[in-house]
Amino acid sequence: MTIAQALKEKNKRLNQINKLWDRLSNNNSIPEGNEREFNPEELLKQLNDETNAFIELKTKIHQACEPVREKIFRLSELKNFVKRLRRVDTNQGLVVNRYENSNIRYTAALTSAAVDAHIEKIENELESIQEELDQFNHTTRL
Repeated sequence: MTIAQALKEKNKRLNQINKLWDRLSNNNSIPEGNEREFNPEELLKQLNDETNAFIELKTKIHQACEPVREKIFRLSELKNFVKRLRRVDTNQGLVVNRYENSNIRYTAALTSAAVDAHIEKIENELESIQEELDQFNHTTRL
């Protein structure tokens, strides 16, 4: 199994675990006289088994990704960087303050154009890292 296949499997397992938790939550305590659709003890056993398999799979993925760990971290942090950079206020010039019925003149150290240029540069790097990771994930076996 490649890392790419393992990542898909990990997502399937996580969805299954979440579904089991929902079933347990909805079937543990029910109004007296009603029938349970699922047996809580069986669900708990399934949850235990699925969680152990999930942990084992995540561990294998983590170990197999050691050669590209820094790239994975870089990808994550740069995505967060871009997300935060997009929220930087770049107001420039005269802005009407409706609450105080006044005008405020803003000056931005980083203009919208400068922020956009930084974002574009980082997004190019993100694309390059993602391509490397995709290649690694599709060719590396667990």
